[in-house]
Amino acid sequence: MKVLLVDDEVDFTAGLCKVLSRRGFDVEVASDGLSALARVVQGYFDVVVLDVKMPGMNGLHVLSEIKRLSLPTRVILLTGHSSLTEEENTLKSGAFAYLLKPYPILKLVEMIEVAGARNP
Repeated sequence: MKVLLVDDEVDFTAGLCKVLSRRGFDVEVASDGLSALARVVQGYFDVVVLDVKMPGMNGLHVLSEIKRLSLPTRVILLTGHSSLTEEENTLKSGAFAYLLKPYPILKLVEMIEVAGARNP
Protein backbone atom coordinates (compact mmCIF):
# COMPACT_ATOMS: atom_id res chain seq x y z
CA MET A 1 0.00 0.00 0.00
CA LYS A 2 1.36 3.41 -0.97
CA VAL A 3 1.00 6.19 1.63
CA LEU A 4 1.85 9.89 1.51
CA LEU A 5 2.45 11.60 4.87
CA VAL A 6 2.01 15.37 4.82
CA ASP A 7 2.96 17.43 7.86
CA ASP A 8 5.26 20.36 8.51
CA GLU A 9 6.42 18.65 11.73
CA VAL A 10 9.48 16.77 10.43
CA ASP A 11 9.97 14.66 13.58
CA PHE A 12 6.37 13.43 13.42
CA THR A 13 6.60 12.36 9.78
CA ALA A 14 10.03 10.75 10.27
CA GLY A 15 8.76 8.66 13.18
CA LEU A 16 5.54 7.64 11.47
CA CYS A 17 7.43 6.86 8.27
CA LYS A 18 9.62 4.37 10.18
CA VAL A 19 6.61 2.71 11.82
CA LEU A 20 4.74 2.35 8.52
CA SER A 21 7.80 1.18 6.59
CA ARG A 22 8.40 -1.58 9.16
CA ARG A 23 4.82 -2.71 8.56
CA GLY A 24 5.45 -3.02 4.81
CA PHE A 25 3.94 0.24 3.58
CA ASP A 26 5.55 2.16 0.72
CA VAL A 27 5.80 5.63 2.30
CA GLU A 28 6.64 9.05 0.91
CA VAL A 29 6.74 12.33 2.83
CA ALA A 30 5.86 15.94 1.97
CA SER A 31 6.24 18.90 4.31
CA ASP A 32 3.58 21.19 2.84
CA GLY A 33 0.30 21.08 0.99
CA LEU A 34 1.54 22.31 -2.37
CA SER A 35 4.27 19.68 -2.69
CA ALA A 36 1.81 17.04 -1.45
CA LEU A 37 -0.68 17.93 -4.15
CA ALA A 38 2.06 17.81 -6.80
CA ARG A 39 3.05 14.30 -5.65
CA VAL A 40 -0.55 13.08 -5.62
CA VAL A 41 -1.13 14.37 -9.15
CA GLN A 42 2.14 12.82 -10.42
CA GLY A 43 1.69 9.38 -8.87
CA TYR A 44 -0.85 7.10 -7.28
CA PHE A 45 -1.29 6.89 -3.48
CA ASP A 46 -3.76 4.63 -1.71
CA VAL A 47 -3.87 6.89 1.35
CA VAL A 48 -2.79 10.45 2.08
CA VAL A 49 -2.40 11.47 5.73
CA LEU A 50 -2.70 15.27 5.94
CA ASP A 51 -2.18 17.71 8.76
CA VAL A 52 -4.89 20.38 8.63
CA LYS A 53 -2.71 23.30 9.76
CA MET A 54 0.30 23.84 7.50
CA PRO A 55 1.90 26.91 6.00
CA GLY A 56 0.69 27.82 2.53
CA MET A 57 -1.89 25.35 1.26
CA ASN A 58 -3.56 23.71 4.28
CA GLY A 59 -4.83 20.15 4.50
CA LEU A 60 -8.45 21.08 3.81
CA HIS A 61 -7.44 22.77 0.57
CA VAL A 62 -5.40 19.73 -0.48
CA LEU A 63 -8.41 17.49 0.27
CA SER A 64 -10.61 19.77 -1.80
CA GLU A 65 -8.20 19.57 -4.76
CA ILE A 66 -7.91 15.78 -4.54
CA LYS A 67 -11.71 15.53 -4.65
CA ARG A 68 -12.00 18.12 -7.43
CA LEU A 69 -9.59 16.05 -9.54
CA SER A 70 -11.62 12.88 -8.79
CA LEU A 71 -8.54 11.05 -7.54
CA PRO A 72 -9.36 7.73 -5.82
CA THR A 73 -6.98 8.43 -2.92
CA ARG A 74 -8.39 8.10 0.61
CA VAL A 75 -7.54 11.07 2.84
CA ILE A 76 -7.08 11.04 6.61
CA LEU A 77 -6.91 14.50 8.18
CA LEU A 78 -5.08 15.22 11.43
CA THR A 79 -5.58 18.28 13.62
CA GLY A 80 -4.49 19.60 16.98
CA HIS A 81 -7.78 21.39 17.60
CA SER A 82 -11.25 20.64 16.38
CA SER A 83 -14.95 21.02 16.90
CA LEU A 84 -17.71 18.54 16.15
CA THR A 85 -19.00 20.83 13.39
CA GLU A 86 -15.56 21.04 11.77
CA GLU A 87 -15.19 17.26 11.91
CA GLU A 88 -18.64 16.70 10.36
CA ASN A 89 -17.95 19.24 7.59
CA THR A 90 -14.58 17.66 6.84
CA LEU A 91 -16.07 14.18 6.55
CA LYS A 92 -18.85 15.55 4.31
CA SER A 93 -16.10 17.08 2.14
CA GLY A 94 -14.79 13.61 1.41
CA ALA A 95 -12.20 12.82 4.07
CA PHE A 96 -12.06 9.16 5.05
CA ALA A 97 -11.29 10.03 8.66
CA TYR A 98 -10.51 12.97 10.91
CA LEU A 99 -8.27 12.38 13.93
CA LEU A 100 -7.57 14.75 16.79
CA LYS A 101 -3.97 15.01 18.01
CA PRO A 102 -2.62 13.49 20.14
CA TYR A 103 -3.75 9.97 19.39
CA PRO A 104 -2.10 6.56 19.80
CA ILE A 105 0.16 5.95 16.81
CA LEU A 106 -1.28 2.45 16.40
CA LYS A 107 -4.76 3.96 16.00
CA LEU A 108 -3.49 5.99 13.04
CA VAL A 109 -1.73 2.92 11.58
CA GLU A 110 -4.98 0.95 11.88
CA MET A 111 -6.92 3.78 10.23
CA ILE A 112 -4.43 3.83 7.33
CA GLU A 113 -4.81 0.06 6.91
CA VAL A 114 -8.61 0.32 6.88
CA ALA A 115 -8.60 3.26 4.44
CA GLY A 116 -6.22 1.49 2.07
CA ALA A 117 -8.21 -1.73 2.19
CA ARG A 118 -11.38 0.15 1.20
CA ASN A 119 -9.75 2.01 -1.65
CA PRO A 120 -11.18 0.94 -5.02
